[in-house]
Amino acid sequence: MSIKTADLMTTDILVLDPDMTLHEMDTMLVKSGVSGAPVVEAGRLVGVASQSDVIRTLWEGQQEPVHPAPYYSTGYSVPLSAFEYMAKDAPSLGDALVSHRVRDVMTADPVVARPEEPVESVARRMLADQIHRLPVVEEATGALVGIVTSLDLAGAIADFGLAARR
Repeated sequence: MSIKTADLMTTDILVLDPDMTLHEMDTMLVKSGVSGAPVVEAGRLVGVASQSDVIRTLWEGQQEPVHPAPYYSTGYSVPLSAFEYMAKDAPSLGDALVSHRVRDVMTADPVVARPEEPVESVARRMLADQIHRLPVVEEATGALVGIVTSLDLAGAIADFGLAARR
């Protein structure tokens, strides 16, 4: 039995608007407990954006970069945005959070998966491209129908087992 992407994808998808600010994006991601999401414009998938994309943009042109690690390990019981902490230390980062848009940092034309595609194929692509999430798009309509993440793949291994083929 081959497991299909549709068998493990998440269908309740958080989507980002390409015109929202990085601050708005960060707020949505933190509240949702995810690190990235598909970007949809006029009902069409136009990209994928993540907190890593934001960090890369914030660091561009910084003379003395602020390192995110201490902000992520502050021990607060309520999820707080590391970007907001960094912006307090370096005002230019705060300016970037409100002046840059999701479209400025997103990966346009992202790699996608199909609902009927075998999970093994998706996992190989994610490994080869070193990505953590793939939007799942219907081939016939181009509609975004789900997302599959590295955690979904780990869940499939836990639920269905891992068979080694040599």
